[in-house]
Amino acid sequence: MRRKLPSASLTADDLSGLKALVVDDHANTVRLMVDVLRAAGVGQVYSAGDGLSARHILARRDPDLVFTDWRMPLMDGLDFTRSIRMAAVRPDPYVPDPEVPVIMVTGHRSAREVELAREAGVNEFVVKPFTPAALLSRIQLVLSQPRHFIVSNGYVGPDRRRKTELTYAGPLRRTSDPDEVIDIVERQAARDTISVELEAMRRLIAARGGVDRATLQMTYRVMQHTRFRARQVRDKMLERASDALLSYASEVGGMEHCEADVVDAHLTVLGQILEADDHDAVGAAKRVRGLEALIRRKRAARQALAA
Repeated sequence: MRRKLPSASLTADDLSGLKALVVDDHANTVRLMVDVLRAAGVGQVYSAGDGLSARHILARRDPDLVFTDWRMPLMDGLDFTRSIRMAAVRPDPYVPDPEVPVIMVTGHRSAREVELAREAGVNEFVVKPFTPAALLSRIQLVLSQPRHFIVSNGYVGPDRRRKTELTYAGPLRRTSDPDEVIDIVERQAARDTISVELEAMRRLIAARGGVDRATLQMTYRVMQHTRFRARQVRDKMLERASDALLSYASEVGGMEHCEADVVDAHLTVLGQILEADDHDAVGAAKRVRGLEALIRRKRAARQALAA
């Protein structure tokens, strides 16, 4: 019998009873994923460095969902997933729930590699490098749209018929489209998505006690996504604010060289723009000019030190 998972609303209260297992042989990746999940409110998060170790944790902890890397020593993500699914046919003392959702976290994204993972019994994918919202969106997907579990002669695992989506599939418009095609619903959908992404990023930074190299790199990806989505729906101030941080990062030689107060200021202003009335162009422009002034002051300070 498939267990009843918590609600898909992704609030801390809803996720507090969720147990997750993270399997990856890179310690920094494990730590980052664990921090993302805990910051989101997931109650219990366990980790392992390979599939064999993960099987022992499965037996002891019986998690509600599993995130696993593909390439690992001893037992890789595909063999680990296969061992879980085959327990539906041959009982395995290490696998209490053969139907547990498995989310593959991988840098491999070719059609053939996706098909291999699907054949092994993977439910969903997160492509590296990921953002906090990318991980959380896959939790939302397995909770809100669970796949029917199939046991047949040729395949054991979740139904593979739903189309695989490795990236965000929200509102996308060509920049050449006329303004009238960007309606209120589409713009709000984009703003809601950006808001979720930024909030997840801020929670992660707080959970880690401030910005570090990993969170700075992730913030850069979040800003790229924000600029892209804002541009698609012609949200000029959001685009300008996110572009300001990306340009600043390029100017100082990479996101890892950005000062923490600059990153925090940009995240704060983006949040303020999202919370304000969409038609408050004057207020949004004032906030963005404040960011640009901050960057000019930082630039002047660097030049003074170099002189």
